[in-house]
Amino acid sequence: MAAIDRTVVVLFGVVVVLCVTLSLASGAETSEALNDGALTEGRTFGHHFLKRISFAMIPAAFVVGVITTLLSALTVVSMKGLGVGVILLVLTISQVIARSFPAPLPPPLPVAYSAPAPAPIPLVYKEW
Repeated sequence: MAAIDRTVVVLFGVVVVLCVTLSLASGAETSEALNDGALTEGRTFGHHFLKRISFAMIPAAFVVGVITTLLSALTVVSMKGLGVGVILLVLTISQVIARSFPAPLPPPLPVAYSAPAPAPIPLVYKEW
């Protein structure tokens, strides 16, 4: 295991040395090109760069506005869903807690004895 670690460290060192050597060599070439005087204006941040940026600002602002609007709508919908979920969670937890405690039974109601009703008197209809 230690041999593998040493090999990895040595390979990493070799890669670092190669990268430094190549960057120094390319730096020497660019400094010679700058001394020639061929470049009068930087290509990165010159007039053309500002022109390209000015053309890209309006679509970029539109895209940023659309993305912001969509994220705002998504946030509102997510918060609504989160609120409903929290309410359901609170109701479920309170129901579980309420069912875990035994409810006291109400005292039995006193029942009074009632005698049976007397038999009805038959009605006799006479024809007049």
